[in-house]
Amino acid sequence: MNKLKNLSFLLAAMLLATSFSFTACSDDDDDDDDVREQAVGNYSYTTTIYVEEDGKLESFASQLAEIANAVGVEIKESDFQDNGTAVVSKSGNDKIFIKQDGADGDQFYLNSIKAASNGFVFDVEATTIDEIKFTNYSGYKLQGESATYGGGFINNKLEFYIYTSMEELLDAVFDEETAEDLATFLVENGYTEEDAKEDAKQKVVFEYTFTKK
Repeated sequence: MNKLKNLSFLLAAMLLATSFSFTACSDDDDDDDDVREQAVGNYSYTTTIYVEEDGKLESFASQLAEIANAVGVEIKESDFQDNGTAVVSKSGNDKIFIKQDGADGDQFYLNSIKAASNGFVFDVEATTIDEIKFTNYSGYKLQGESATYGGGFINNKLEFYIYTSMEELLDAVFDEETAEDLATFLVENGYTEEDAKEDAKQKVVFEYTFTKK
C-alpha cells in the first residue's frame, strides 16, 4: 500500500514538474515570438524636419530661408534639427512606448507592429507635442517592397515619420508680429489667398532616427 502511495506521489510530482516545464517554455516562446523585445533598450536619436513637395521630402529650412530672410528672420538647417537620448519599452500586448529623456521629453506610441526581416515595421499613434498635432506619415520602406509604413526597426536602428500642417507649425514657430510681417511681404509679392490656403495644407514631416546604444 505504501508503495502505491509513493508511486502516486511520484507520478503527481512528475506531472507537476512537467506542467511547470511547459509553462516556462511557453513564456520563453512568447518572448521569442514578440518582435518588440529586440527593440527594448536605451537609444540616442536625431530629428530632422522636411516639407513634402510633390510627394518628395525637401529640407524645411531651405524651403523657408528665402522668405524668412526677406522679413529679417535668419533660418539655419540646425534650427530644425534636434538630438538627445530616449528609452524604448513594450506597452501592453501589442504596442511600443518611446520616452525621450528629461522631465519634458516627448512620448510616442507605436502600433500596427508587423514582423519583417531583421526587425519589424509599424505606424505611429497620433500625438500632440507643444500643442501641435502630429499624425503618422507613411514614409518608411523596406528594401524590395513597395508598401510604406510609419516606421521600422531594422538592425538596432528605429526610424519613423510623423507630420503636421504648415499652418499649424508656423502658428507655433512665429510670433504674431513676425507672422504679420510675413503676410505683408507675401501679399506684396503676388501671394494670393488661394496660395495661402494651399500652403496651409502642406505637410511638414518630422523624421526621427533612434540608434540603440
